[in-house]
Amino acid sequence: MTTPTGEPKGLQAVLEERGFDLTGLRSKCSPVCPFESQQCCMARLLSQQDDFCNQTSMLEKLIEDAGHICLFLPKFHCELNPIEMYWGWSKYRYRQATKPNFAAAKEAATDILNSCPVEVIRRFINRSHRFLSAYRLGLTGHAAEWAV
Repeated sequence: MTTPTGEPKGLQAVLEERGFDLTGLRSKCSPVCPFESQQCCMARLLSQQDDFCNQTSMLEKLIEDAGHICLFLPKFHCELNPIEMYWGWSKYRYRQATKPNFAAAKEAATDILNSCPVEVIRRFINRSHRFLSAYRLGLTGHAAEWAV
């Protein structure tokens, strides 16, 4: 998607190389593309191509190259993410700690983050898995919360 000199080609050049007819197509919808339209603008048309849909991000590549698994969780579902429970546990403990000055506050933060027992972290992970299981079974909202 770049020229031999390393500059980006642009939407129009890339789509023309792929054989699309771009007459009457604008480069991008404003403010967003209509939900039902698949070919409303050049940006939407290019985003629907397989090589663009299935391309891994630089972040995913970096994480996987380091030998880890990159897992993106759904937005606005903190119950599926154990790190949110860990963060809540840490914030609760941090608010209870006495912090007479900034240096003590910094030290208290690192001490509290490191003091969470492994058993508690395992419980957070298990709770997230139970929510995931409840959602897979078709439960929603209060029913899923009650089941967990």
